[in-house]
Amino acid sequence: MNTWRWFLTPLSVATAVLFLLSTSLPSLTQASTNDRNYTMGDSGDSPTASNGSTVGTTFDDAGQLGMNQLHDLVASGGPVYRTIAGRPDGGSGLGIELDGSSQFLRGARLGLPDTTASSIGGSFGGTLNYIGLVDRGFQLWVQPAATTAQSIVMDTNQHGARISTNGNFSMRYANQDFDSTLAVVPGTWYHVMVVRPAGSAGDARMYVDGVAVAAAPGGYDGADTADLVVGSNTAGDDGGVSGGEGFTGGTEEFFSGIVDDMTMFVIGDNSSDVGPPPGQDYGEFNFASDNGFAAFTLSGVAGDVDNNGVLEAADRDAFITGWMRENLVNNVRVGDLNTLGNGDLNFDGITDISDLALMQAALPIAGLDAITAAELNGTAVPEPSAGLLLLVASLLAPVARHRYCR
Repeated sequence: MNTWRWFLTPLSVATAVLFLLSTSLPSLTQASTNDRNYTMGDSGDSPTASNGSTVGTTFDDAGQLGMNQLHDLVASGGPVYRTIAGRPDGGSGLGIELDGSSQFLRGARLGLPDTTASSIGGSFGGTLNYIGLVDRGFQLWVQPAATTAQSIVMDTNQHGARISTNGNFSMRYANQDFDSTLAVVPGTWYHVMVVRPAGSAGDARMYVDGVAVAAAPGGYDGADTADLVVGSNTAGDDGGVSGGEGFTGGTEEFFSGIVDDMTMFVIGDNSSDVGPPPGQDYGEFNFASDNGFAAFTLSGVAGDVDNNGVLEAADRDAFITGWMRENLVNNVRVGDLNTLGNGDLNFDGITDISDLALMQAALPIAGLDAITAAELNGTAVPEPSAGLLLLVASLLAPVARHRYCR
């Protein structure tokens, strides 16, 4: 206990703290990599796209032409482009309005990245090396017009965003639905993300406006090859390619409202695969930058627990109050914009020693005192290895002598 108290108090030991905790600090590797980008009417999506015009094909902007990396969405039932307004992030331009009775968009699944249409591991001439990649996600903006049971996005039956029969947001994962308690308010814009970020141990989770509302543990069935469908159900065995034989979806749970700006992304590092082409590091999931709602909401100021753009005494107090608080959604630990308010600076769902290292490094920059063990109610800290203790002791020795002389 004495070691911990002394370890925390001097501001000048921040470097040693950060070194000791380096294995638990957030990774500095790149964020996830987009495989699809559907602007749904913008960025030259269609030269004739305008408010009220009928959607034929809405284009994918992520990838290179002629390389089987672009996988457009084909409309069914005559949805229309609609001018959007009032999005919290200030988004403008066009979205796509679906009528809730027969309209949907259909395209090639992302599904299991290893075998998706863009990948050399699939059977569709893909040119990207996704061999071994299983982690992925999607996000979009959505303005529901009703609260009946609806499918917003179904990327196979393993990954999906829905509205349940009770009018709440719901996540489809591994062919099961995990309903949230967040009620849909018609006419309201929402940012929705479904992501499987770090293997089956990382689980899957759904964020709505940057807050985790549903989660599920375990893996999923990578052999599911049903199509990607926006605005209705998916089914069939056509290998997940739009226009293939055997599609039997688009028959129920039609979405009513507007969808806009959907991206689909892959996560993972397969740089050990020689290819050709060789694999690469496609990044790790970083909630702060990958989640579109969080990215425009967060202040970016280190240690800004209350997210008001300034690191101040109130943030320090909130961190102390939130110490060791954990956020569990369906027994899955998840960080989000709410857990930030408890001091979860690395968004892993718990305010712990990793966050403390980040906070201690930020406090002196704002002219604030470091947090002491006494303020954290004497909470014990996991013992570091003997080697790291010796290194930290050597780094701290001059500090200790200086304090003693004074």
